[in-house]
Amino acid sequence: MLVGSHLSIAGGMHLAVQEAQRLELDCVQVFTKNQRQWKWKPLADEEIKAFRAAVHDAGWHTNPERRLVSHNSYLVNLASPDAEMRAKSSALQLQETERCEQLGIPSCVMHPGAHLGTAGNAVDEEAGIRRLVTELDAIHRSTKGYSTVTCIENTVGSGTNLGGPLEHLARIRAAVKNPERVAFCFDTCHATAYGHDMSTPAKAKSFWQSFESVVGRAHVRVIHANDSKGALGSHLDRHENLGGGACGKSCFATLAHMLVFRHVPMIMETPKEGKLRGRDPDRANAAWLRALALAMFACVSVTMLGGCRPWAKSDAELTAARVGAVAPTAEESDRLRRAQSVADRGDYQEALGEFRALLTENPRLVDVQVAVGSITLEQGDIRAAQRSYEAAIQADPRNVDAHIGLARTHLAAQRNDDAVRCYRQALVLAPTDMRAIAGIADALERSGNRSAAIPFLERLAADAGADADAWSRVARAYLIAGRAAEASAAYEEAVTLGEVSEGTMDGLIAAYTAESRFAEASSAGSEFARRWPSAAASERAAWLAFRAADYDRAIVAYRHAAEQDHRSIKAWNGIGVCALNSWLLSDRLDGGAREEARRAFEQSLAVEPAQPQVEKLLRTYAP
Repeated sequence: MLVGSHLSIAGGMHLAVQEAQRLELDCVQVFTKNQRQWKWKPLADEEIKAFRAAVHDAGWHTNPERRLVSHNSYLVNLASPDAEMRAKSSALQLQETERCEQLGIPSCVMHPGAHLGTAGNAVDEEAGIRRLVTELDAIHRSTKGYSTVTCIENTVGSGTNLGGPLEHLARIRAAVKNPERVAFCFDTCHATAYGHDMSTPAKAKSFWQSFESVVGRAHVRVIHANDSKGALGSHLDRHENLGGGACGKSCFATLAHMLVFRHVPMIMETPKEGKLRGRDPDRANAAWLRALALAMFACVSVTMLGGCRPWAKSDAELTAARVGAVAPTAEESDRLRRAQSVADRGDYQEALGEFRALLTENPRLVDVQVAVGSITLEQGDIRAAQRSYEAAIQADPRNVDAHIGLARTHLAAQRNDDAVRCYRQALVLAPTDMRAIAGIADALERSGNRSAAIPFLERLAADAGADADAWSRVARAYLIAGRAAEASAAYEEAVTLGEVSEGTMDGLIAAYTAESRFAEASSAGSEFARRWPSAAASERAAWLAFRAADYDRAIVAYRHAAEQDHRSIKAWNGIGVCALNSWLLSDRLDGGAREEARRAFEQSLAVEPAQPQVEKLLRTYAP
């Protein structure tokens, strides 16, 4: 999956590519000019060279169709009945195509326009489509041999705008003389606001089946991944952050898992103001979208692709396919509940006796096998737990609890790779199961593969119920991976969510320091020293304040450290350096500061005499 964003070209279009790289995005969409003006200035050679150089530096020149997208001017209306408006629009769209070709941008997104007749009138709609096709044909004749493809975007279908019904898109491409020059941009917000419901796996499946039969998925060249502020069918074109609108998680999960779209740029046109979940909105939205791709073999993706896997069968077929599982009788269910209640009280042996009695009478009760596995694992009998979970899976291969339980037994036995395998199988069956996602992250971290754990930790943090611990975990992983900016943002989110732990604050200070954000690090260091006082904490707070050029705060913290540990040479040397610095900044008039420096250096040397640099400072400035 290729995730990108529409980014500003302020300062030069090449900066948008560089910003996409900074945000760790896979692709980018830009305006090649001011989108709300009819006039344009030809591209200068320097602009073209700078943009192409940035693309080459990013490594995007080898497959630009996956990386680079342009959006045309919002003024263009090739479907207008007004000849003058169509002529101006056609000239502007022709110029946009020329600019894309010069820059090496293979995909140019445009709205189909409005017919400006009577809303919902089929005759007016058809006339508008004919006018649009005529103008596109003329543009394509003028740009024969160009590689830039016009990507018609679906719309919310408000008023007389074309592009709401799928049939509009199909009719446009079918009518142009060069259909290879026309593809589509699919916008999730627009689709939902028009009335295309993809809010559940079943509804998403139904929609994409219709899309395939009417338009063809292979003709989608760009995806606009936007949530919708407007409700389903509202015809309101207002974009929302991913997961926060009316589209529904299944809408995006489906896109994330459809193999036909694996190389199609998914461009976010979501809000960019402020922070989202404690980080840059584009980073947060991208992480949310990528997290949906974790369960690579999720049922929804398989059914979208014409499912031919066992887990894509109907519930009735699945029940028939289970070789050993049976549903408990009413009496067995009652005994199972009573035994579980006993286990919940901690009376494991009594509960095990009842569970095993049930299995003796009916060995195909999968829930009982899972319960036995849970108790024996809690008791530390890993082998017994493994046998119970494996028996449950043999009876019912789709039992998620059994797969997760088996994964936990592997984890307890430090078989991390086997644990990951079992957790992944659980995700195949239940793509949003947080236990499986957390388990994979645990296993990967235990095996030392923290970088591989990051996508799963991001998924935990992106969950609506994520707590401070989830954000601290992903922050630690970012910090170890050298992604300091993301670590800072994640730690900041953790701090806002709950009681701040010593580890979280320590990590936040380390992340700020790695970013050379010494002012913030100094503030956090001072707070750390206040909450968890020690000489080491005071010394760190002092050093950070010194790096932030806050010498007054630094010397106070060093003095505090010296009070906490009279033998701390770091504290005494810190006092000496800060006092010496104050004396020098006073044009050597502050005798008190010089005297404090002398006493501090002498105290440091009394603790550890072998400090030639301190001796030199003492001889030179405070003899």
